[in-house]
Amino acid sequence: MLVPIIKIKEKHGNKEYIHMVGTNSHDKLIIENNAIHYLNIQGMVGTQYPDESGMYFDGKEADEYYPFMTVEMVTVEEFIKIAKENMKKQTEDSIKMHKALKHYLEEKKKCREMREKDEKENGISDTVGRLF
Repeated sequence: MLVPIIKIKEKHGNKEYIHMVGTNSHDKLIIENNAIHYLNIQGMVGTQYPDESGMYFDGKEADEYYPFMTVEMVTVEEFIKIAKENMKKQTEDSIKMHKALKHYLEEKKKCREMREKDEKENGISDTVGRLF
Protein backbone atom coordinates (compact mmCIF):
# COMPACT_ATOMS: atom_id res chain seq x y z
CA MET A 1 0.00 0.00 0.00
CA LEU A 2 1.20 3.50 -0.83
CA VAL A 3 0.41 6.69 1.09
CA PRO A 4 0.18 10.10 -0.64
CA ILE A 5 2.55 12.84 0.53
CA ILE A 6 0.82 16.14 -0.22
CA LYS A 7 3.07 19.17 0.00
CA ILE A 8 2.25 22.87 -0.10
CA LYS A 9 4.66 25.48 -1.41
CA GLU A 10 4.16 28.90 0.17
CA LYS A 11 5.65 31.95 -1.48
CA HIS A 12 6.35 34.95 0.74
CA GLY A 13 8.22 37.63 -1.18
CA ASN A 14 11.47 36.10 -2.40
CA LYS A 15 11.26 33.11 -0.06
CA GLU A 16 9.54 29.78 -0.55
CA TYR A 17 8.57 27.35 2.18
CA ILE A 18 7.43 23.78 1.64
CA HIS A 19 5.55 21.79 4.21
CA MET A 20 3.75 18.48 4.23
CA VAL A 21 0.00 18.63 4.77
CA GLY A 22 -0.93 17.09 8.10
CA THR A 23 2.15 18.24 10.01
CA ASN A 24 0.25 21.17 11.53
CA SER A 25 -3.08 21.06 13.36
CA HIS A 26 -4.33 23.92 11.14
CA ASP A 27 -3.95 21.87 7.94
CA LYS A 28 -7.14 20.74 6.22
CA LEU A 29 -7.91 19.24 2.83
CA ILE A 30 -11.27 20.31 1.48
CA ILE A 31 -13.27 19.19 -1.53
CA GLU A 32 -14.85 21.88 -3.68
CA ASN A 33 -16.32 21.34 -7.14
CA ASN A 34 -14.90 17.81 -7.19
CA ALA A 35 -11.34 19.12 -6.63
CA ILE A 36 -9.16 18.83 -3.54
CA HIS A 37 -7.75 22.03 -2.08
CA TYR A 38 -5.52 22.77 0.89
CA LEU A 39 -6.81 25.16 3.57
CA ASN A 40 -4.93 26.58 6.55
CA ILE A 41 -7.81 27.08 8.97
CA GLN A 42 -5.79 29.47 11.14
CA GLY A 43 -5.67 32.14 8.43
CA MET A 44 -8.43 30.68 6.23
CA VAL A 45 -6.17 30.76 3.17
CA GLY A 46 -5.17 27.98 0.85
CA THR A 47 -4.73 26.76 -2.68
CA GLN A 48 -8.14 27.79 -4.01
CA TYR A 49 -6.79 31.26 -4.88
CA PRO A 50 -3.03 30.74 -5.20
CA ASP A 51 -2.30 34.18 -6.67
CA GLU A 52 -3.76 35.75 -3.53
CA SER A 53 -2.50 33.28 -0.92
CA GLY A 54 0.89 32.39 -2.42
CA MET A 55 0.07 28.72 -1.72
CA TYR A 56 0.50 26.06 -4.37
CA PHE A 57 0.61 22.28 -4.38
CA ASP A 58 4.12 20.88 -4.75
CA GLY A 59 4.82 17.43 -6.17
CA LYS A 60 6.81 15.42 -8.63
CA GLU A 61 7.43 17.42 -11.78
CA ALA A 62 6.04 16.35 -15.13
CA ASP A 63 8.15 13.89 -17.10
CA GLU A 64 7.99 11.85 -20.28
CA TYR A 65 5.40 9.47 -18.77
CA TYR A 66 3.11 11.97 -17.03
CA PRO A 67 2.60 15.39 -18.62
CA PHE A 68 1.58 16.99 -15.31
CA MET A 69 2.75 17.28 -11.72
CA THR A 70 1.88 14.24 -9.58
CA VAL A 71 1.54 13.60 -5.85
CA GLU A 72 4.44 11.67 -4.32
CA MET A 73 3.48 8.23 -3.01
CA VAL A 74 5.51 6.35 -0.38
CA THR A 75 5.31 3.03 1.43
CA VAL A 76 3.95 2.86 4.96
CA GLU A 77 7.50 2.28 6.23
CA GLU A 78 8.73 5.40 4.40
CA PHE A 79 5.78 7.35 5.76
CA ILE A 80 6.64 6.35 9.33
CA LYS A 81 10.24 7.44 8.76
CA ILE A 82 9.05 10.82 7.41
CA ALA A 83 6.70 11.24 10.40
CA LYS A 84 9.54 10.46 12.82
CA GLU A 85 11.86 12.99 11.16
CA ASN A 86 9.12 15.63 11.16
CA MET A 87 8.40 15.04 14.86
CA LYS A 88 12.09 15.43 15.71
CA LYS A 89 12.42 18.64 13.65
CA GLN A 90 9.30 20.19 15.21
CA THR A 91 10.63 19.35 18.70
CA GLU A 92 14.02 20.91 17.92
CA ASP A 93 12.36 24.03 16.47
CA SER A 94 10.13 24.34 19.55
CA ILE A 95 13.14 24.12 21.88
CA LYS A 96 14.95 26.82 19.86
CA MET A 97 11.91 29.08 20.12
CA HIS A 98 11.66 28.52 23.90
CA LYS A 99 15.34 29.40 24.35
CA ALA A 100 14.93 32.56 22.27
CA LEU A 101 11.84 33.58 24.25
CA LYS A 102 13.65 32.96 27.55
CA HIS A 103 16.53 35.16 26.39
CA TYR A 104 14.09 37.88 25.28
CA LEU A 105 12.26 37.85 28.63
CA GLU A 106 15.57 38.08 30.51
CA GLU A 107 16.57 41.10 28.42
CA LYS A 108 13.14 42.66 28.89
CA LYS A 109 13.52 42.36 32.67
CA LYS A 110 16.99 43.99 32.52
CA CYS A 111 15.63 46.88 30.44
CA ARG A 112 12.70 47.41 32.83
CA GLU A 113 15.11 47.49 35.78
CA MET A 114 17.37 50.00 33.98
CA ARG A 115 14.36 52.26 33.24
CA GLU A 116 13.18 52.06 36.86
CA LYS A 117 16.68 52.93 38.11
CA ASP A 118 16.89 55.85 35.67
CA GLU A 119 13.50 57.15 36.81
CA LYS A 120 14.56 57.03 40.48
CA GLU A 121 17.89 58.73 39.78
CA ASN A 122 16.56 61.43 37.43
CA GLY A 123 12.97 61.81 38.61
CA ILE A 124 11.67 61.65 35.05
CA SER A 125 9.12 59.08 33.92
CA ASP A 126 9.37 58.07 30.28
CA THR A 127 5.93 57.58 28.70
CA VAL A 128 7.10 56.80 25.17
CA GLY A 129 4.94 54.08 23.55
CA ARG A 130 7.36 51.19 23.94
CA LEU A 131 6.35 47.68 22.98
CA PHE A 132 8.30 46.07 25.83
